[in-house]
Amino acid sequence: MSAWGDWGPAVAAVVVAVVYLVIVVSIVRAVRRRADTTQLERTVWTVAAVLFPLGAGAVWLLLGPHPLGLRIDHEQD
Repeated sequence: MSAWGDWGPAVAAVVVAVVYLVIVVSIVRAVRRRADTTQLERTVWTVAAVLFPLGAGAVWLLLGPHPLGLRIDHEQD
């Protein structure tokens, strides 16, 4: 029997859930703070962060809010 007894899996699940929430909240906050994104782009990034937090976070950190220069609903000046 482990030191945590029967609580081991529950503690591990809570830790994973907290890490997931921290990742999602940090990505969503970063997305919402950007002034150079449209409302539609913010919504798309928010949905991506909730559904795919590690993938969306990696793309956001490595390529920025407009990966490969892609824009959604961006009006040209």
